Amino acid sequence: MVLLSLQKTLVLLGTLLIPSALTAPGTPSPSPSSLDACGILSSKNATTLTVSDVANCYHAIPFIPAHAKTTLETVHALFKDYYVFTDAALNPRASKPFKNEPYDVLKRFESIGRTKYAGDFWFHKDIHKAVDDLKDGHASYDVNCYSAYAFVNRLALHAPIVNGTQQLRVFRDNHDDEYKGCIVDKINGRPAWPYMKDWSTNVLGISHDPNARLNIALATQVYKPESGKFETFDGYFAARLTLPESDAIEYQLRCEGQSRPIKVVGEWSVVSVLDEGVKFDSVDSYAKNVCLAPKQPPPAPSTIPPPSPAVLPGVEVQEFPGAEKILEGNGTVFYHLKEQPHIGVLVIHSFDIFPYIDEGNVVFEGLKALHSRNVTNLIIDVQSNMGGYVELSAIVVQLLFPNKGPLDTLLEADQRVTKPLQQAALKGYNASSIEFMDASLLVDLKTGLPYNNNDIFSRPVTLTRNGRKNLYTERTALKVPIIPQSQIDTVKQFPWTNNAQNIRVITDGRCGSATGITTYFWTSEHGVDAFVVGGTAGEDMSMFSYAGASILTLADIQQAYKGLGAVSPMKDVPYASTIRFSWLEVYARNSTVPLEYDAMKFRAKHHVDYSIENSFNREAMWKEIAALSWN
Repeated sequence: MVLLSLQKTLVLLGTLLIPSALTAPGTPSPSPSSLDACGILSSKNATTLTVSDVANCYHAIPFIPAHAKTTLETVHALFKDYYVFTDAALNPRASKPFKNEPYDVLKRFESIGRTKYAGDFWFHKDIHKAVDDLKDGHASYDVNCYSAYAFVNRLALHAPIVNGTQQLRVFRDNHDDEYKGCIVDKINGRPAWPYMKDWSTNVLGISHDPNARLNIALATQVYKPESGKFETFDGYFAARLTLPESDAIEYQLRCEGQSRPIKVVGEWSVVSVLDEGVKFDSVDSYAKNVCLAPKQPPPAPSTIPPPSPAVLPGVEVQEFPGAEKILEGNGTVFYHLKEQPHIGVLVIHSFDIFPYIDEGNVVFEGLKALHSRNVTNLIIDVQSNMGGYVELSAIVVQLLFPNKGPLDTLLEADQRVTKPLQQAALKGYNASSIEFMDASLLVDLKTGLPYNNNDIFSRPVTLTRNGRKNLYTERTALKVPIIPQSQIDTVKQFPWTNNAQNIRVITDGRCGSATGITTYFWTSEHGVDAFVVGGTAGEDMSMFSYAGASILTLADIQQAYKGLGAVSPMKDVPYASTIRFSWLEVYARNSTVPLEYDAMKFRAKHHVDYSIENSFNREAMWKEIAALSWN
């Protein structure tokens, strides 16, 4: 979910930060010499902000040892006793398509505790990096203090195959696409291709697969419901919420019709992402109003998410000449290929849709609509779907492969157990809003029904992983909905139902969380072939990333303890922050290895390269997959 919200933010900012879209409120007054670094930052308008302005303010925030000590103690405890993959991360080097060495995050935290810091920024940067190096897209450490501004570079890049050679090229130029399509020969003076591979491998903390990270770094197209079209997402190399290394990236380009290389200085456009009411005019007020947690924390949010927007352009927007859009929901879109009328396309661009039952009904109606048009074969496109509700995932899986038994769409899972958790869980049954302390929201695999008490937390099992012993719950599962019999009776009539030969899945490694679990079910449980797009030509690649867990935040845990009248063993951190972690690990069927580290379950059967055409035209990609699948 962390990447889901981050991608949504950066897709929006990718539009807002195009220079032509930025408007200044007026000519800024000269900055008085008395202003400090954050005062200077606050005095500037949108068109004059630079990375250096933001960096100077960030670097000026004073380091407070007592705050740092509390923060590090809490983060260490969270990842020692609650993060479910701390021991699994010590695995010996994984098989392809993964490429990561054993990693001890606790030792990293202990090293941070021994480090002398000249400023607060570098302390938090090191914790952020320590968590990122787990390569778990569900785990993150973000403080408001140093994620208050977003940065979008002039050029967004991609890596298509052209005339048999993979090259970095300009996907979008925010200056009226002046250099769109040009070959990128160098970045910051280094050969561009190894530079990008090194950056994506070493900087991004999202996947255990470096080729998935390469895709995540580069630009792609994502479906935007507000416009009813596929639009550009610049990728995490060109669009960031973390401070870039310098004010600009220097590119050397080779463009058609030009006899000499062209040097382009890609400056960063900068915009504040602070809430409108947050103001500052100095280092002191920035630290107080942006960095530090409020003395009175806001009330706990409602456990019922707001409904997803219902007013969308829908079928009135027809983007492709050869693919008719026939139905649209908040997270799903259905197309019918005109020249191949036996093929339909289901695009699932988000599982983060509530109420998920309503979106499940949209999928049901879309499948009915395709069947009424005599469609026999189905392409499912989940590219760049960062996840959402596992409940919606289970519904979608069942609509293609109805359950034969009550446990068919359940994945075995477990979580860490500690004494404070056990004590809180004594009061937690049917009294908490999260499964973490409430077994009424979990399924007893022996009965297929929810537990009728919280005893699962009082009878833990000891597991030894990579030399470490810790307590875990017995194998359990998250409770998910079962589709009604009336829908089962209807979908059984469709030619693709329970027929893997008539279904193909397209992924790009950017998929994660609920999308990864959905893809796992289709491919590993039901035998559907998946095509993964992009990465490095000729190399294995993951269909999805960070598929093996459910996510919570530190604030969720603290609130759960308080709500049950229990005392958390962790102190609240002094900084306004969002600290996310994987709390529940799931397993592939009959496996002892957590799915998050089960590399063979991630590997796609088929690998397709990006071309110039299919990078910018999703219809072309669907037709390419159809030709490879069914001739």
